Amino acid sequence: MAKLRPTAAIKPLLAASVGLSIATAAIAQPAGAQNTPITPVFVEAGEIGQGFLLKRLDSCYLITPEHVVKDNFFANLTAANAARSKGEAVAIQNFGYDLSIMGVSGPAADDCGASFNELTSTSADVLKQLQSASQLSVSTVSADGARTLTPVSISSVDLLRLYVQPIDAINTPLYQGMSGSTVYVGQTPVGMLQSVDADSGQGLVLRIDRLLETIGPFFNDGLVADLANNTGLNALQQSVTLSAWSHAPSAGSNSNLLTDGDTATHWSYQPQQGPNYNKLGNYQAHNPVRLTFSLGDNLQQLNSITLANHSKQRSSFIRDFEILANRSERSAQGWVPVYSGTWMLGQEQKEIDLSKANVAARQFMLVVHSHWQADAEQIVISEVKTSQSLLAE
Repeated sequence: MAKLRPTAAIKPLLAASVGLSIATAAIAQPAGAQNTPITPVFVEAGEIGQGFLLKRLDSCYLITPEHVVKDNFFANLTAANAARSKGEAVAIQNFGYDLSIMGVSGPAADDCGASFNELTSTSADVLKQLQSASQLSVSTVSADGARTLTPVSISSVDLLRLYVQPIDAINTPLYQGMSGSTVYVGQTPVGMLQSVDADSGQGLVLRIDRLLETIGPFFNDGLVADLANNTGLNALQQSVTLSAWSHAPSAGSNSNLLTDGDTATHWSYQPQQGPNYNKLGNYQAHNPVRLTFSLGDNLQQLNSITLANHSKQRSSFIRDFEILANRSERSAQGWVPVYSGTWMLGQEQKEIDLSKANVAARQFMLVVHSHWQADAEQIVISEVKTSQSLLAE
């Protein structure tokens, strides 16, 4: 196990950042390398560290070393973007190779950057890029969002990791507080710094292709390719009427609780054995739960929808969902997808802005595709509301 330098040692690194612009200017971009606009961030959780953001559907996620998060449930972020946006993150899942995924909210999430698929497409030839690279750079973000590049050389490469050595170990060394820093060939990310040997100063870097393989099941679960990538948040006002549902609610729950205006009451679905059994295992609702809501007899401009879960039961939250709209009042045909997204774990309200989508409808459908807990016993929704306006026909 490599010995790590103390976190306090990050101070000399930040003080030396002024002199790095000259050293890093000589780092050449290899032929065929791509500029993937991932957003690196400063992370303050169980320890001080680094990470980067990845987008999935309408949500943003932090990728950072698990040892930076430790047992903390929350983290504070500062993004290295033009606005140096702040953000908060909540723990979602840990993976092998010292990796953790957290859900991001706040201004930093609004400028999340690249998606998982975009980053994957640039890492396909990572080994070729490493073989042709004479020098790499370690990108580190300070607490105020300033970005520092530390030049390093490659000591060795194996199937999982790179081993790197600072070019100038005296003036620009590597430190523990840099854990989670993205390592680049030119502008192309090739790995994440995970630890620094206290004796040799050598950095251990998890290769980006291995990192993406590890977290891939979270980002590519078979749903993203089928759901449109839309975004939007807004405040919501009015109640609607539940007109149809694919699965009966749990015993003691009433479908009317979805639209009674009371967030203290909840609609819930718990799979039952039998011909209509809707297995929740493995995160998927294999027989998607569908709830159909009526907007009335007249055609409406559907501006926004809010979904609420105030049950305090983290295992009951839905994850990926889709909104379909229909101009007909009762027809089972003519459904058009207008939104797809992710309801973040523990977020009491999920707000969806449809104002730019020009959704004209008499009814809409919520389709639940997946949930957050592999051993979930039920899914819960406390309230569904909309903001809409009458359309002339």
